[in-house]
Amino acid sequence: MSPVLVSISSAGLTLASFLGVITVVVFFHELGHLLVGLARGVKPEKFSIGFGPRLFGFMIGETEVRVSLLLFGGYVKFAGDNPLEEAKPEDQGRGFYQATPLSRGLIAVAGPAANFVLAYFLFVALYLMPQTSLAPTVGFVKPGSPAAAAGILPGDRITSVAGMHAQSFFEVQEKIRASFSKPIDLVLDRHGSALAVRVTPATVEEKNAVETQKQGRIGISAVPRMAVIAQLGPDTPAGRAGLRTFDRIERYDGTAVGNYEELASRIAQTLSIAGYSTLARSTVLLEGTRPREVPAPGGTLWVQEPLRLTIELPALGRNVLPGEIEALAGIACADLNLFVVQPGSAAEQAGLVRGDRIVAVQGKPVLWWSDEVETERLSRGALPLRLEVLREGKSLTFTVQQTMRKQRDESGVKVELPEFGAGPDYRILAGEPERVTVRYGLLEAGARAFADTVSATRLIAVGLAGMFSGRVSTEAIGGPLMIADVARKAAGYGLAALLAVTASISVNLGLMNLLPLPVLDGFHVLSAILERIRRRPLSLRFIEIANMVGVFLLFSLMLFAMRNDVVRKFFE
Repeated sequence: MSPVLVSISSAGLTLASFLGVITVVVFFHELGHLLVGLARGVKPEKFSIGFGPRLFGFMIGETEVRVSLLLFGGYVKFAGDNPLEEAKPEDQGRGFYQATPLSRGLIAVAGPAANFVLAYFLFVALYLMPQTSLAPTVGFVKPGSPAAAAGILPGDRITSVAGMHAQSFFEVQEKIRASFSKPIDLVLDRHGSALAVRVTPATVEEKNAVETQKQGRIGISAVPRMAVIAQLGPDTPAGRAGLRTFDRIERYDGTAVGNYEELASRIAQTLSIAGYSTLARSTVLLEGTRPREVPAPGGTLWVQEPLRLTIELPALGRNVLPGEIEALAGIACADLNLFVVQPGSAAEQAGLVRGDRIVAVQGKPVLWWSDEVETERLSRGALPLRLEVLREGKSLTFTVQQTMRKQRDESGVKVELPEFGAGPDYRILAGEPERVTVRYGLLEAGARAFADTVSATRLIAVGLAGMFSGRVSTEAIGGPLMIADVARKAAGYGLAALLAVTASISVNLGLMNLLPLPVLDGFHVLSAILERIRRRPLSLRFIEIANMVGVFLLFSLMLFAMRNDVVRKFFE
């Protein structure tokens, strides 16, 4: 497909996704106003999907239902909804401002309430759909973690967490995250035998766009590491065999190896073989691939060449754990080795090269790249970053002076982040995990949908409060272009992602409309409450001025959101 057709197709998907999401969300919002208005005896004159000139429509009773040209919104027009105009004779007693304050308050709140109800049922539909998820099988255990201390091993299948059956790894994570610093009971299936363990999760602080929350972690992942190795020195069994860092082992003595944890287990078994003397050796055939650099215009290509060699391992005659193979065989997973060092970067200027293995940062041992290296380098910012690396079996120390670069975070806010200019091969961390199909019953789907609706409402409310207090930048405000982009990406991921995004946007619209700003539903609710307290209507002059101010504020907000969209989309 030509670039022009690709662009047209992408633009078409973006527009269709945006219109689909907005139409559904606004339709239910206005339907809430309409139904409660009818129930309270207020006459709806028009129910419009979209703004501007009428495209087509029909009458239902006294209400004209229409579709208008600009399909990015909608409205309900009630009789007598302009306090400065006199109601028509046939609408006497049925106008919006002739209704009681209670009726007007209920009509106003019905739109946002419909958005929350819509979000809830979208989440219910999402959970009722069969979903492919990660199996609750441990793919990796971080050394020194609470899971390692509890004896959890790669390959263990978690069948129960906190007394509840675990269908997926996602459910295990849910319980663990909520149990920071509190012991949690797990039941494991290890080679067909049930094993009960109690783990106390470590407490970590996780930041999102609007807040920092405490979460529990025990140091496990469902995704195993690929069997890409780091050779730890020339005078080791791995070095003498001719293995190189970033070689990938696919077969061990003729048997397929699926991931690094399997490889480590097989090597540990070989090392555990009893020998007749201290010089006994086991010769093992290793097969796999070796990356070879191929210069190419504008960059570098890597091709995988066949690898076949033998390694001699000592037969120790004792039980050897997988964690011991680094010292005994000179082999480790290459997830801590620098795969790329960008020319001219802070890492290169400090003297780091491809293949260096990061073993400590600021004096703290590195066990997992994201936990130690990323956390520390982000916190150091422009301050010197001290790294200890292993290069060809030798320990070296380097000091990196990171450069600061402005970029936008996931919420669209510009932040200054330190740029390291080097990193591991993240594909190593993306081995092939076991997957399962998860199905929820109606009751559990309803409970999860309610929790998700509350969570989405809380997150948006905290974000709005943060903007008013100045804790959250107004750069996070997005308009139609941001919504369209989010909807397009969700549509590309499938129906489940689109349902989740539509539910979140529906909550956002509902909550925004509850703000007590003129022309928004929240102001009508506030006005109704004030009238009940005062026992007399608000002055027409006050309503007129409030509406003018509201229109100005809303128009200014729309312009500001569009400005943010345009800057993000076209000027960065």
